[in-house]
Amino acid sequence: MTTDQGKTGTSVMKVLITGGRAPSALELVRLLAAAGCEVHVAESAKQHLCLKSKAVTRNHSVPSPTYNTAGFLTALEQIIQQEEIDLLVPTCEEIFYVSSGLERLRRLCRVYCAPIEQLRRLHSKWAFIQRAEQLGFLVPMTKLIQSSNELTQQTNGFRTGFVLKPEFSRFAAKVRIIEANECIDALEGNSYPWVAQQRIQGRSICTYSIVHEGKVVAHADYSSDYSLDGGASVYFEPLFHRKSQEWVARFVQEEHFTGQIGFDFIETNEGELYPLECNPRTTSGLHLLASQVEIAQAFIQPERLGNKRLEPAMKSRGMLALPMLIYGFMKLKERTNWTELWIWCRKLLTTRDVCFRLKDTKPYIQQAVVLMDLRKHAQNQQQSIIEASTADIEWNGGPI
Repeated sequence: MTTDQGKTGTSVMKVLITGGRAPSALELVRLLAAAGCEVHVAESAKQHLCLKSKAVTRNHSVPSPTYNTAGFLTALEQIIQQEEIDLLVPTCEEIFYVSSGLERLRRLCRVYCAPIEQLRRLHSKWAFIQRAEQLGFLVPMTKLIQSSNELTQQTNGFRTGFVLKPEFSRFAAKVRIIEANECIDALEGNSYPWVAQQRIQGRSICTYSIVHEGKVVAHADYSSDYSLDGGASVYFEPLFHRKSQEWVARFVQEEHFTGQIGFDFIETNEGELYPLECNPRTTSGLHLLASQVEIAQAFIQPERLGNKRLEPAMKSRGMLALPMLIYGFMKLKERTNWTELWIWCRKLLTTRDVCFRLKDTKPYIQQAVVLMDLRKHAQNQQQSIIEASTADIEWNGGPI
């Protein structure tokens, strides 16, 4: 059991965060630092959001977990030993590589993530739906496509259109919406497996939870009304959605899950809730819990919260200002109705940017540096910016 004292015998808990590129990782770093922790960040990206934050005691450069897994794990071991780290919290897709080395890392400190077998089952857009159906949840019809020969065969049963996506993907990358009776050409790069999923009309709902031994200790849910090209949300406002809360609580209890986890749902006009996919890592929902003074406790000593479940404050809201601004300009070009634009404008002007803090302004400015670095890398590798942002940490289900 983790105690209030770190390895050095002092009252300072030393925490190592991996994946410092994400706004949600920056949020976590600030929350832990505000709770009195000494926070270190390990990142393979040269430029990242946490690089200039006052909340970080020290930034550590590590090899890419995707391209040099052995070097990545060795570097983490060295940091943990040299800095006398008490707790390691992965935040982005490097979590899968951390989990692959769970046994060796746990000898050195507490590691806040689930075993790799469980993470794979949840990360797979096919296996997750199979698991949810096995547990008795209502699920969309979902087919696994493992070769070009199966493409037409497996999608014949969808009469109202469907969604095609790689079995392992993120931020809605490469997602294709196929209308009814639409002909399907070859999938991108002929890379398989892919998943074909029933297209369900309704409201998108996203959730984020911190879970300890199958029990939800913190939870937030929010709609996905504002996003760029159907990807990750850029505006966050809590819904306090009872059905999704109950769904998540039951699922993680059945999984006896420990860690951070997010789900994407569709709620139909009839109130039926369909799970679409699972993200067993930090997601943007963490921003909605930032006002909770006990949120750091959910990571450090969740057992101390007892039966308490942390939720967002009633007026908690957040956004990524630059993507939110781009969203509005895109809608303006599309000549979206003025009522929708007025609602967007009001939210843009009255919502806090999740990266900006008056006492820690450099990460906000660092966003521009990160974006320029990503654009350069994307051009060199002939990738989209979204693909470039995760290429060195993503895991697509292969052997580690």
